[in-house]
Amino acid sequence: MTIDQLKNFIIVADVLNFRKATEKIYIAQPALSRQIQVLENEIKAQLFDRSKKQVKLTAAGVYFKNEAQRIIEQLEQAKKRTVQIYKGEAGEITIGHVSSAMQSVIPGFLKKIQTTVPDLKIGLLEGTNRLIFNKINNRELDFGLVPNAAAPATINSSVVYKENFVLITPGNYKLNKRTFKSLKEYGGANWILPPQIEGHGYSELLYRIFQDHGFIPNIVYESPNASTALRLVNAGLGVTIIGKSALNGLDLDIKYVELEKLSEKVEMRLMWLKERENELKEYIHLFQKFLSL
Repeated sequence: MTIDQLKNFIIVADVLNFRKATEKIYIAQPALSRQIQVLENEIKAQLFDRSKKQVKLTAAGVYFKNEAQRIIEQLEQAKKRTVQIYKGEAGEITIGHVSSAMQSVIPGFLKKIQTTVPDLKIGLLEGTNRLIFNKINNRELDFGLVPNAAAPATINSSVVYKENFVLITPGNYKLNKRTFKSLKEYGGANWILPPQIEGHGYSELLYRIFQDHGFIPNIVYESPNASTALRLVNAGLGVTIIGKSALNGLDLDIKYVELEKLSEKVEMRLMWLKERENELKEYIHLFQKFLSL
């Protein structure tokens, strides 16, 4: 099996027409057909259904196309990184993050990188835990910054910081540290919370907290984005609970109380793919240096 075979297979899989595929790769149709047959014989699976006039991918073909694309992308990344290492360049990394990480660690980290490793390019993608995990596993992201996440077994992680939760209400609520006794007082309030995504840690932690305080929250709005939740609270639409650092740099008509006695904490973690640890170690060291991991 060669890289050219994989690339040609992907082209045929995209257009689902051998004649059109030959126009893109400039080889004769019989030669392309033989090449695909050799590939199928080597894999021991039929990739295309040719039983009708229209060529279609089999279920095995759909899977193999996705994997072949991933292999080609990884090869291109490896070639690019090899050249960067040879030239002594810092390279490029991509980081997926939840919105609260932008309020806490990311700006400071980028500032330090900009002054100490100015030729390191960093791409950012904001998303949910699930999206970030999927993209790390697919090698579309190098790192993730997510809170209290139950990561898949394929992913390694390190704690970046821990902080207290805060209860946040609209500005017209009578909330202050002196009179606040327990979350249970807000059991009947309208709540704005992240979606309940089973197996991803953060939302499960919140619901354990509510259960421990004897209530099930009445959810009026769901959003995975911390800044969206805060702006909905600002609009008087409900209350929320979030990590303290999510309030950094915001000027909103809200009140909050830090839940210092709550044993559960927000735990922001740096995530990366286990099998890429050796490849990414120099960047992990950068995080360790600038984030005090």
